[in-house]
Amino acid sequence: MNHSSRPFLAYRALPTILALAPALACQAPGGNAEAGNTSTPPTFSAEDLRATSPAGEEVLAQLDLSTTPCEDFYQFACGGWIENTPLPDDKPRWGRGFGELSQRNNEVLRSILEADKGRAGQYYAACMDVEAINAAGTKPLEPYLAKIDTLESLDAKGQEQLFALVGELDGTIGLGAFFSFGLSLDFENPDLQITDLGQGGTGLPDRSFYLDEGKKQQILPAYQAHVGRMLAFVGYTPEQAEAAAGRIVAFETELAKLHKPPEQMRDPKAVYNRWDRKGVEERSKLPWATYFKAVGAPDVDLINVSNPEFVEGLPTLMASADLETVKDYLRFNVISSLAGSLSDEVVQTNFMFVGALTGQKQLQPRWERCVGAANGAVGDLVSEQFIEQTFAGDSKDIAIDMIQRVEAAFEAGLGELEWMDDETRGAAVGKMEKIENKIGYPEKWRTYDGLSFSGSYFADTVAARTWGNGYSLAKIGKPVDEREWSWPASIVNAGYNPLQNQMLFPAGILQPPFFNRERPAALNFGAMGMVMGHELTHGFDDSGRKFDGDGVMREWWAPAVSERFDERTQCIVDTYSAIEVQPGTNVNGELTLGENIADFGGIKESYAAYNKWLGEGEGEAPAVDGFTNQQLFFLGFAQSWCTVSSPEIDVLLATVDPHSPPKTRVNVPLAHFPGFWEAFSCGEGSAMHPPADEVCEVW
Repeated sequence: MNHSSRPFLAYRALPTILALAPALACQAPGGNAEAGNTSTPPTFSAEDLRATSPAGEEVLAQLDLSTTPCEDFYQFACGGWIENTPLPDDKPRWGRGFGELSQRNNEVLRSILEADKGRAGQYYAACMDVEAINAAGTKPLEPYLAKIDTLESLDAKGQEQLFALVGELDGTIGLGAFFSFGLSLDFENPDLQITDLGQGGTGLPDRSFYLDEGKKQQILPAYQAHVGRMLAFVGYTPEQAEAAAGRIVAFETELAKLHKPPEQMRDPKAVYNRWDRKGVEERSKLPWATYFKAVGAPDVDLINVSNPEFVEGLPTLMASADLETVKDYLRFNVISSLAGSLSDEVVQTNFMFVGALTGQKQLQPRWERCVGAANGAVGDLVSEQFIEQTFAGDSKDIAIDMIQRVEAAFEAGLGELEWMDDETRGAAVGKMEKIENKIGYPEKWRTYDGLSFSGSYFADTVAARTWGNGYSLAKIGKPVDEREWSWPASIVNAGYNPLQNQMLFPAGILQPPFFNRERPAALNFGAMGMVMGHELTHGFDDSGRKFDGDGVMREWWAPAVSERFDERTQCIVDTYSAIEVQPGTNVNGELTLGENIADFGGIKESYAAYNKWLGEGEGEAPAVDGFTNQQLFFLGFAQSWCTVSSPEIDVLLATVDPHSPPKTRVNVPLAHFPGFWEAFSCGEGSAMHPPADEVCEVW
């Protein structure tokens, strides 16, 4: 089990390698937000600004007052932090929001795990037992390698043997060779859990690294050398490893030719193809029955095929492969899949290529890697204690109130949209009213019944993966348990799932600098309110809008409204595609479209919600004398995205990440938002206020 086609849309991409147009008519009270505003932009100096609270002191500490807000707001808000924050050697990207907060959460989890006497603590302790792990070396791989050695041919009988082995390895260690197979939901009946069979099998994170001439020349030689180094751990001589690595890269290149680019895999209509078992077996002549039995789903019938061309092309590719290449490929996949649970020598060798690809100079500390491993394997066993320590008092009530205000702002803004007709507008309100908000922690904790550990980190990792596979496959054909979460409560992220029409805000992100029950509302709405509005807008982005309020994929918009929507989203595609991330590498406006639409809508919905909150009560004193609360709102948003990163990770993420880079996520939505222009008196023609005919408008 290694894949799901469920289009779960997150506020940021999770940190994996190999291994959010003016939408609402929001404006600051007492001013106008017309595009022709030519007020004199304010200037700020240290003498003019004085913190009135600890939160205000934090805001001031991040600023670069040598830059004006209307010139480059991200630099104005974050320049001080960037200047004083070197990129850590053990991180390819480091941010004030996701980086620093994840570190604090990990330290809380570390203290919990070190004191835990149950399974979570046992798993963590086994991961930290470096002496035992190093003593074992690569011996734990021997049973898997021995099974690969038994493969005798790739004729019909040999393919049966191969698919039995691949299914067994997928079900136990999560191998992921040749293709992907995993749990999903039915797009037309989202209460039904089905499976997805799709593209996979490559070691590099995107097809372009194999097929694009520029990337291929830069990356493939280093990757091929990496493959050879890893094969040396499983008995290959230098000459054998070099030859085998060449064969493996050539085979993976053929797999990559069958892959679709990531921007094409964003279209839910394109990736929904209910072939079911009969269709798979008729249209892809491979021993699928043998695989399904071996992986642990012998009777599976409910199968979606997310890339038909890949699944149909796989038999020809398999027929052209030779036995030794397949064995080489499987051996590399075994050690690559399990490298993190092996000796330091293997871990460091594996990291050599990861570091070269991402610009990360050294591995994270052992304890941090072990916290991540334990949280991923049995996260719910430590989440309750995490909640007690980090999400206290009325935090959940305050967060719920914020979400409800953001939703009300979205609904109010629908009436301002000239491009949407009344019928579609009413349906949009109906969908929003059906959204389920999951906040803080799940109603039902996972108990991991039947999972036990032996004290060997390798064996316990396999046990956790095997249990997780069986747990997922047991859900096939059954209705969704709405009480269960797909993430640990401590994760620093947020998400929207259009198939369940639900938003997820774990306690892990409901922390400073995104949220704190004692912070000024301006900062909470600017940072966390933006996250909430971002996830809400995902229900109405170019992908999410294709699902109705019950999570069913169907067309519920009038055709003319859809056409006008597409015209507006093309403005966003073009705007982002023109932005250079690193020399020669631009943002992929099509890949990032959904997240960019969500960023455009999120900031405007949250800003409207905050201004309405201000108008309902006595207001609040600014956390900094010299800034209005509206200005602090935008600073709270921007400063949650202060980031430093390596050039290598910038290029990699521009290829595979559906999110735009942090600076772009701040500056572009604000530059197209009248509320921002008004708050900082940015006149038309300034860098943060483009000419009227270049301004994008969607929600």
